[in-house]
Amino acid sequence: MGRTAPTYRQALEARMSRWEEFARLLTTPEERAAFETLRSGARRYVTPATHVGSPDLLETILLSVLLDMARRLRELEGKPPVR
Repeated sequence: MGRTAPTYRQALEARMSRWEEFARLLTTPEERAAFETLRSGARRYVTPATHVGSPDLLETILLSVLLDMARRLRELEGKPPVR
């Protein structure tokens, strides 16, 4: 029997596709690079997001992006990785 609902990864990629028009309308290379960084952050945590099983796709995407940004900020601040 086949799946009746898309996997998290499929739902994420569908949402990213919907955001393509927004990405194309960004006017500077810096904005486009920043947007791609956000998209990469959302994709970085696909495995934990899949296991959470939240019905709210956007919430999971935002948590993934915020986590990625917090990790990058710690690196920029020169803080050692937490073990």
